Amino acid sequence: MESITLSGLVVLASLSGAMTGMPAEAEISKPPALQVAQASCSLSGQQRAGARKYCYYNCGETVRTVVVAAGRVCPASIRR
Repeated sequence: MESITLSGLVVLASLSGAMTGMPAEAEISKPPALQVAQASCSLSGQQRAGARKYCYYNCGETVRTVVVAAGRVCPASIRR
């Protein structure tokens, strides 16, 4: 009877996934890099207008705006 090493099984498993079009198990469990890198947005500016304050946040390629009462402090960061 032939013996198969653990590394041989890993190669076989990855080849069978490539043949069926399904990603390998290790690829499935990884979260997308963009979600991990940009999970929060940092405060980039603020502007007061009457009874409201507009807080601007840098979220990588986009800018988000949060409106708060003029007497409140803009949070230093927000979640996406």
